[in-house]
Amino acid sequence: MPFLFFLSYCGDDGRGGLVREFYEDLRDEIRRRTTEPEEQIGFEYGGMREGTLWRSTVADGLGTCRVFVPLYSPRYFGTRFCGQEWGIFAERQRLHEQQRGSAPELIVPVLWEDVFANGPGRIPKIAEDIWTRSDGLGGSYPTLGLRKLVQLRTRYRDEYQDVVDRLAGVIISAAEQYELPSPAAPIDFDTAPDVFRPDDCAGVAQIPLQRPGELTGGGPRHVHLVVAAPTAAEAAQERTNVDCYGKRSEDWMPYLPAATKPVVRYAMAVADEQDLTPHPIGVSDGLSELLEEAESEGELVVLLVDAWATRMPAYADALRPYDDRLYGNCAVLLPWNLADEESEEHAPALMTAVVSLFKKNARIPHPTFRGGLHSVEEFTQALREVLIRTQSFVFEQHPVPELVNAGAFVARPLLEGPGAA
Repeated sequence: MPFLFFLSYCGDDGRGGLVREFYEDLRDEIRRRTTEPEEQIGFEYGGMREGTLWRSTVADGLGTCRVFVPLYSPRYFGTRFCGQEWGIFAERQRLHEQQRGSAPELIVPVLWEDVFANGPGRIPKIAEDIWTRSDGLGGSYPTLGLRKLVQLRTRYRDEYQDVVDRLAGVIISAAEQYELPSPAAPIDFDTAPDVFRPDDCAGVAQIPLQRPGELTGGGPRHVHLVVAAPTAAEAAQERTNVDCYGKRSEDWMPYLPAATKPVVRYAMAVADEQDLTPHPIGVSDGLSELLEEAESEGELVVLLVDAWATRMPAYADALRPYDDRLYGNCAVLLPWNLADEESEEHAPALMTAVVSLFKKNARIPHPTFRGGLHSVEEFTQALREVLIRTQSFVFEQHPVPELVNAGAFVARPLLEGPGAA
């Protein structure tokens, strides 16, 4: 579906409903001025229902929208997915220039938070250049940022409405002047570059300092990916084919031969696209302590469980504490490869072992206990869904206060040698 504009913002900025409120005001103003169908005026993540195949939905929005509207904030420029969105749209502009000889100005920036409080050079140069060429819109908006105008709209009603009116006019005018080509290739967020990072952008990418009110121990931006799978040597005691195992639990590749990476690598990619920090580990006797600490700190835990491991006493004992209670911040995913003939042959016994070990979680409808994931695509989509659920649970248990000042942030360090980004 083609959209008139695409609203790009960091998910953390959307918490509290202020971004959604602004989006609806902007959409309604554009609807009043145009004949565009309401459902095609704007794209905004908050409108997607739970369970939506959001990668393809976002890709469709980026590939068809006529204007790109990024919400500038410290977190925005530290979020990989936002840099990818910007880059994908900018590439469509580059194709237009290549095909028609004109460079369209179709990125309309919005200052959500004041990112210029500490002077120039604090955001990627590509974003700073766009802002310099844009209409600053005047009034208190550049000083306070739009978030504050939305939050205090009773006090700043006239100024806020003026910003919305003028932004609507700029977006409509830009959309009427140009028609961008579709992307030259299907949009792939696994390979799309983040144009805010130093190696992709002339400016220095930024990462935010910890914001006031954020959970100090890590919070729901951290997810522990616990792999419960045997090593190849251990698996050989239970089964004949051990090609999908390695020297460590984290080497488990359940989707061979179709997918040749360890499953935890796919999980880490999903965490990265969700702007989460992944912590991959193999399961151990310390799982009980990890679960308690993660619950206390408001962090997420996802167990990636091989059904064969549930038949092995050492792994079953390590996993057993998970079923002692129902954790709202945790989830279990059980990959199952239909091409694994040995697993198919022993499926009844394996499922009995799983249900026996996870009595509470496996025998009731539990949205964060997901089995029968037959492909990488099913696995990654299930992981996205359980991350949304567990993160929402944590935010309900640990409400984040309104921010007073989120203008300060520091440059991402440039590393050399092993571990360099």
